[in-house]
This record gives sequence, structure tokens and C-alpha cells, in this order.
Amino acid sequence: MTEKREEWGSRIGFILASIGMAVGTGNIWRFPRMVGTNDGGAFLVAYLIANLVWSAPLIMLELVIGKNTRLGTIGAFRDFMGRKFTWIGAWIGFTCVAIMFYYAVILGWALRYFVFALSGTFKVGMDSEALWNSFINNPSQTILFQFIAVLIGGYIVYRGVQGGLEAANKIMIPALFVSLLIAAIWAIMQPGSALGLQYMFVPKWSSLGNPKVWLNAFAQSSWSTGAGWALMLTYANYMREKDDIAVNSMMIVFGDACGAMLGGLAVLPTVFALSATPQAALDALKAGNTGLTFIYLAKLFPTMPGGQIVAAVFFLALSLAALSSLLPMFEVGVKNFIDAGFDRKKATLIVSIGGFILGIPSAYSATFLDNQDWVWGVGLLISGLLFAIAAYRYGIEKIRTEIINKSSDIYVGRWWTYCIALFPVMFAILFGWWVVQAISWYPNNWWNPFETFSVGTMVVQWVISAIVWLALNNWLADWIKAKSPYIAVDVTKSAAKEAK
Repeated sequence: MTEKREEWGSRIGFILASIGMAVGTGNIWRFPRMVGTNDGGAFLVAYLIANLVWSAPLIMLELVIGKNTRLGTIGAFRDFMGRKFTWIGAWIGFTCVAIMFYYAVILGWALRYFVFALSGTFKVGMDSEALWNSFINNPSQTILFQFIAVLIGGYIVYRGVQGGLEAANKIMIPALFVSLLIAAIWAIMQPGSALGLQYMFVPKWSSLGNPKVWLNAFAQSSWSTGAGWALMLTYANYMREKDDIAVNSMMIVFGDACGAMLGGLAVLPTVFALSATPQAALDALKAGNTGLTFIYLAKLFPTMPGGQIVAAVFFLALSLAALSSLLPMFEVGVKNFIDAGFDRKKATLIVSIGGFILGIPSAYSATFLDNQDWVWGVGLLISGLLFAIAAYRYGIEKIRTEIINKSSDIYVGRWWTYCIALFPVMFAILFGWWVVQAISWYPNNWWNPFETFSVGTMVVQWVISAIVWLALNNWLADWIKAKSPYIAVDVTKSAAKEAK
């Protein structure tokens, strides 16, 4: 290691950065869609349960591994599971960084629309679809804003943990929540918004018997909180010795849920208030993330008093949410390079340049971006399963009693053990559902790797990634020069035996 180990300056700094990691674009554009298209209040009930049995336990596990190894994904899995499992950390880390490649493009979209809003581009009667198409099909524009996004993210990460990540999130996260709150209050005050509120918060209890509601809720919880992405593993590297694992995990999940609720309050009442019929509102919510945000809402905002200002506030919130989630993706890559002996400056430069170049295909083609989002978005479920397997190897109950409860302000009961133990079952159900959906989209061509949302394109890219990291396993284990300052004795001995 060429640098002194960095730490969060305060607990609030860590919490804000972690909430920033979790609260992303999915809270603002995907969560309202999921609520609107999955029977509203019933989805909320299922979503909150999913947070407790999937996301909170998994984030707790990430904090355990990150805090106790003080290493990025590659070194953490090498030392926590044993040398021969180093490739798992590389696979998980690459999956997260692969998302970073195209997520910077999405931040660029949000920044462009924030500029549109400030310049008064959104006007009553404008063709918002033509505006979107003219932007998304102009590579010089999309790549320019992708570059700006990478530049901003790279600069903040380059500044380090306290001077960059912590300082930025102390400004961004309060600004994000204030922006969402303003947009939500404005939406609620519009005539006709009550129908959206009713749809969002009044559950149809019979809908809880619909498997689709539960599957979508678990998928939303997983992707919204960032559970299993290795983002919290990386941020946990910088936790102070006295920092609590259990309470911090719960606060992160709670903060993410609050961000999602505010996003829903900003979008759903607006859509229902300005739609001719409830069915028209639901049709708008089915238009997809970009269709809802960059076409439908961009057209709706200027039709109401103060809409121009709220449009600017909304797209500012979207930009802040995207940036706060992009930063830990950068850090996942940077931390692995630091563990290999690079200083933060060189590591950030490598990740930024590589991220920009490898993100250009997504900036150039929205179809390619959709494919990468499909492949690595679903791949995150596999990452979550791999974390659970790591817990199985170490001892799930041992983690709870000897690590979590020894450093937590609240007692974590056996419910955590049961949730992690049941992860393979929950994964099989959720992953199987996505595969079945993909087959239904391409019934005669579901294996074609060149179809955007096929099963084949997922499997081919996952297998290629796994083969590469498996082949490099021993090299990667040696490439990471840093060692865990402390880790369970039996796992260290296991790793030593495997090294021989």
C-alpha cells in the first residue's frame, strides 16, 4: 500500500454517502413505474418486506466483509473465502464497473435535461418525443455529456474519501431530498393529484396474492438499495473501528425507501393529475424509464403553473441521484487498483479513462445501453447470491454472533441468519422469473445472443466474464498487494493452505 488508510470523517458523512449510493435514478423513474403498474399500495407492502428480508441482510453482510477485510472486491473475497475464490471478487467488481460504463451516460442524459429546463426549452405544446430523439440520436451530444459526467465523478473520487466522497455527499444528499420534497409538494398541490395518492398508498389487499407484485418488489428493492453490488463493501473499507454495522445498514435501507417514496410522490400525482383518465396515467407509467421521464414528464411540467421551475428542480434531483450512485461505482474500481499498489491519483485516472472509453458504445447507441443494463442488472442478482455463498463458507451464524452483534448498538436476531440462508431459494425464484420473462419476449429466438433482452445475451456475457476471471485467479490473488489487517484465523489459514 502506498497510501495511509482513509476513513470517513464522521458517522453522518458515511451515512449520507451510503444513502447517496442507494438513492439513484431507480428511485425517481423506476420506483413510480413499479408502484403504478403493480397495484399501487400492495406493491409498497411487498417492497417494504423485500427491504427487510433481502436488502437489509445483504447490505449488512457487505459491511461485514468490507469492514473486516479493508479491501476492495478482489482482495476481500481472496481473504474472506480463500485464495481460490479470488475470481468471485473480480466477477462481482467487474459487474459493478460494467454498470458504471453506461450509468455515466444516464447521468449525462439527466444533466442535459437539467440544462434544457434552465434554458426554458420545455414549453407548452412542444414535441417532447422529437426533443428526446434529436438528443439521443446525436452522438456528439450524448458523448459530450457522458464525458462531463465522467469528469465530475472522476474529480470527486480523486479528491479522496473525506475531501471528495464525504464532502460531496454532505452537499448532494440534502440537496437531493430538498429537491424531491419541493417536486413532491408541487405535485400534491395539483388538482386531481389525490387519485395518484390514493393509488399509491391505498393497497388492494387481494393483489398481495399476485406473484408478479412480489417479484417486482424484490427486484426493485435489490436494484434500488444497491444490495449485492459491492458498493457497500467498498464504502465499508473506510468505516471507523467504532462504527456500527447493524444500525447503519438499517439507516441506509430506510433512507433509500424515503428517497423512493419522495420520488413516487413527485411523479405519480403529477401523472394522474395531468392525464385524461386513470387508464391514460397507467399507460404513461408503462412507457419505460426514459419514456416516462424524458418524454412524458418533460411534456407535462410546462402545462401547469410553476412547471418550468419544478422541471428544473426535478431534473436537478435526477442528476444528483445519478451522480451520488455513480461515485461508489467509480470507487469500486479505484479501490481495487489502490489495493494493487497504485496511488489514488493514478487509480482514478485509469478508471476514469477506461470508464469513458468503454462507455462510449452506450452513449452512441441506446439499444446497446439497454442490453448492458439488462445483462449486468440481472447479473447483480448473481452477485447477491455469491455474497450469500461467502457467508455460507465462513459460517452465517458465526458472522451474526461474532462480528455483527459484537460491534452493533442493536441486537440482530436469528432472522438475519434465516434470510441469508434462504438467499439461494429467493435467488432461484427471482432469477427464474426473469429468465421466463425473457423467453416469453423471444419465444422462438430466446437464446440469440444478439437480441437485446434475450437469455442468450446474458449467459454469453456472464460466461465470458467468469472464464476470464477464473483464468486470472492466481494472478489476481498476487496482484492485490494489500492484506487484510485482521480477519478470522480459520479463513486466513485456509487461504494460506490454498496458496501453497
